[in-house]
Amino acid sequence: MGNFVAKDSAFRLAGQLQLDLLARSPYKTGRRFLHTQWCWALGHIGLLWQLIRWFRLREPKTQLVLAAEGSANPYFLQALAPFLTFIHPSELIRAHADEAMQNAVYFGCPDGVSSLVNFNKQIERDCAGDEPLKLGDDQVLKAVEFRDQCWEGRPFVAVHARHSDHDAARNVTVEQIETALEPWKSRGYSVISTGLDPHPINERYPSVRNTAEPHHASFLLSANCDHFIGSNSGAWTIAHAYGRPVTLLNDYERSAWIYP
Repeated sequence: MGNFVAKDSAFRLAGQLQLDLLARSPYKTGRRFLHTQWCWALGHIGLLWQLIRWFRLREPKTQLVLAAEGSANPYFLQALAPFLTFIHPSELIRAHADEAMQNAVYFGCPDGVSSLVNFNKQIERDCAGDEPLKLGDDQVLKAVEFRDQCWEGRPFVAVHARHSDHDAARNVTVEQIETALEPWKSRGYSVISTGLDPHPINERYPSVRNTAEPHHASFLLSANCDHFIGSNSGAWTIAHAYGRPVTLLNDYERSAWIYP
């Protein structure tokens, strides 16, 4: 409702409370617990990768336990599996409820100091130069298969457009996309639409919606593209996690953590 200052203050207070609980926790198990909110949406999974980077840098021996039950993109979540221990929420409640409450990692303000955006921007600075996620050889071959289904080759730009009637602040127009594509098309780049929502851009370029496995294709082609163009919504975090260069069309406040 526009109460941004009050919201940020509440996030910080909750983050500070979580750290206070951790400091007084009787559970010195080396485990930190993550609520299912960390994988509810595709952008949340991108935040989860950022958090993993943060712990790998500061607390590499800490075990991150995620209460996972479905996700916005199982392929992205599977890619993070080597860094996480998955537990079903019902098992967490049955066997670890008190420890999970004491040793949680709060979603909104994990360090108890920074907003979620600024926290992730600090991670970008601290972890600059670290290795991105990498697709396995079989995944690269599968990406080529999906690319062939779209009748496109390399190099290619992945374009991800949100549903034109959903969350207007994150929508992008065909005109915005075409303007952003001009320099890439002039250099001979192909274009593949990796968006899963209905959007007019899907009628102009080959779309993963027409492949045999659209969700899988969207993930792999975002992770394997030569450049990613999209709106400030969760999909761009896939390309970023895999070290692909990203252009965001409507992040007017430069709130994404790829910006300094």
